[in-house]
Amino acid sequence: MIKKSLLSFGLLLGLTTGLHAQDEFDALKVSQTQLKGTSRYMSMGGAFTALGGDASSISLNPAGLGVYRSSELTATLNLLNSSTSSSWNGVSSNDNNVFAHFNNFSLVQTIPGNDQFSSAFSFTFDRLKSFNRSGSLSGGSQSSSLTDNIASRSEGLSESDLLSTQSYDPYGVETIPWLPTLAYSAYLINPSTSNAGQWSSALGGNVSPSYDFTERGYIDQYSLSYGANLSNIVYLGASIGWQSINYSLVSNYSETFSAGGSFNLQNEIYTTGSGFDVKLGVIVRPTDFLRLGFSYHTPTFYNMTDNYYASLAYNSYDAGNNNASIKGIAYTPDEGGYSKYKIQTPSLFTFGIAGVIGKIGIISFDYQYQDYTTMKLKDNDGLSSSYKNENQYIKEDLKGVNTFKVGGEFRATNSLAIRLGYNYISPATKSTAYRWLSNNSVRTDSEYSLDVNTQNFTAGIGYRYQNWNFDIAYVLNNQKQHFYPYEPYTIQTSMQPASLTTHNSNIAFTVGLRY
Repeated sequence: MIKKSLLSFGLLLGLTTGLHAQDEFDALKVSQTQLKGTSRYMSMGGAFTALGGDASSISLNPAGLGVYRSSELTATLNLLNSSTSSSWNGVSSNDNNVFAHFNNFSLVQTIPGNDQFSSAFSFTFDRLKSFNRSGSLSGGSQSSSLTDNIASRSEGLSESDLLSTQSYDPYGVETIPWLPTLAYSAYLINPSTSNAGQWSSALGGNVSPSYDFTERGYIDQYSLSYGANLSNIVYLGASIGWQSINYSLVSNYSETFSAGGSFNLQNEIYTTGSGFDVKLGVIVRPTDFLRLGFSYHTPTFYNMTDNYYASLAYNSYDAGNNNASIKGIAYTPDEGGYSKYKIQTPSLFTFGIAGVIGKIGIISFDYQYQDYTTMKLKDNDGLSSSYKNENQYIKEDLKGVNTFKVGGEFRATNSLAIRLGYNYISPATKSTAYRWLSNNSVRTDSEYSLDVNTQNFTAGIGYRYQNWNFDIAYVLNNQKQHFYPYEPYTIQTSMQPASLTTHNSNIAFTVGLRY
């Protein structure tokens, strides 16, 4: 197999924007949010659809703004301890990090009214999601390799398709995927000498895999809301939100072969985006005890930009030179893969019922539903036809998610309140889902994770002094997933996934002033 150095001809963004990169896992990543907000909201499990009167309840159900009787200024600081643990082929690993960020800042301004009608408006900042986490996974010996997967994906490609020359660069060809090109440059796959368009792994024997990753970033929301109170019985509200996304992933996937040879594939992904949505809600108080709530969130319409970079360090063999040992690093172009696209997230429906037991306490239940099969990927011109296959995979691999929330508050004294809550979130991915890198993909990260379930256990304390309130909350978020370094079906392997559990311990502090 003849190798030549990759030559850069200044293949700029115009040659890579036609290459696809996004799929159902990317759309899911920016569509799912976390339990964030004020300490009172978090400590009661976010079960506020039928309650209101809290700064974070406004972003869940804007009708809660109509419950306010006085203006309020609120700020919340969050400390996050993110811990990941894994088990892969009998080998266990763990990692943890500590981060700090603001969950919420809000200004609620009431408008004077009477017993028949009053209203309020608000400006709120909410952190909807923190991507911050890192992890290391090590697996014991297995028979399958990423190189087998790449060789299978390369079927139909000729050696000349992947070979860089003075006049040809496969990274700029829209029909050539980048992962086989990178693997060929790193001597990890060989073309068949007898069957054209067939490929095989250049390395053999059992494989010891490992994977480490570092994620950083956030989804933030800025909202303007208005709520009205009709005779202290019906509360109506509406809001418009602007979202901002900043996300990065640096990962390393390595394999060491029992027959000799190894490689390390490093991927870097940087994503930015912005979007908007509209929320509508209602709360009805038929009796002093009972509260009923409903809210509808439109899809969020995101404009996204991705940048991808990869390098592949290898210790392999040159089949064109009597299998001589060869080491080096292969790179994707300096400009990286670049793509601008749009995401339409699913709508959110939330229903709530709450009981207010005089001045003693509150018990509240929420149910939320989001159908992730309704998500859509579109090109930068807003055409979903450019992502026909990817949108079909969304329908095949994802499903509707049910979220159950329960929260309670016990007022021990006029100043002191004790709170508890719990969430259960069903998985958004089907057990048969897998990532398929398209034939024109600039992606070289084939790994993906399937949801098992997510739970939140919450508790907190609140103290009021005159017009001030001081609250603290603790939220333990447990997310269980199955991690795959690549889809196993192409090579018909019985590869076992890694069990990955993320424990996010959040401690939130809120200070509020009513005036």
